[in-house]
Amino acid sequence: MSKLFSKMIDKFYRIDQLIRMKATGQPHELAKRLRVSPSTVYEYMDIMRSVLSAPVRYCHTSRSYVYEEEGKLFLGFKKKPLLNKRAV
Repeated sequence: MSKLFSKMIDKFYRIDQLIRMKATGQPHELAKRLRVSPSTVYEYMDIMRSVLSAPVRYCHTSRSYVYEEEGKLFLGFKKKPLLNKRAV
């Protein structure tokens, strides 16, 4: 796996963890934590919303990104459960 892709996945998992803790801080603070630029933070949030369908938004009251519904980011392969397991 390319190092760049692996690092990006790690960033998404870190963002997810901070969002669930309601501890991302403002975009520039999150950028510092992730060691990326603020514009990269906005790009990550756009990817989370549009590609990963994460219901994420910025809350001005808590000064943190939050999920609009309870959940967790999942990046991976999930096996389909076997519906009818019959001996042939």
